[in-house]
Amino acid sequence: MCYSPILYYVNQPQTGAELEALRRSVNRGSPYGGPSWIQRTAQQLNPQSTLRPRGRPKKNEKGS
Repeated sequence: MCYSPILYYVNQPQTGAELEALRRSVNRGSPYGGPSWIQRTAQQLNPQSTLRPRGRPKKNEKGS
């Protein structure tokens, strides 16, 4: 059986950081990849809400 380089790559185990990032993307429904690819994809597909932190925005220092 002949394996292509891509099969070798995709069958490698993920690092802890990669696995954490992948789980975060799946749970949030956000794109997975490098920062520039994520931003480009978010602009094209419009899931910006999945890129923002969860919860209410923090109050600024002036209390508004």
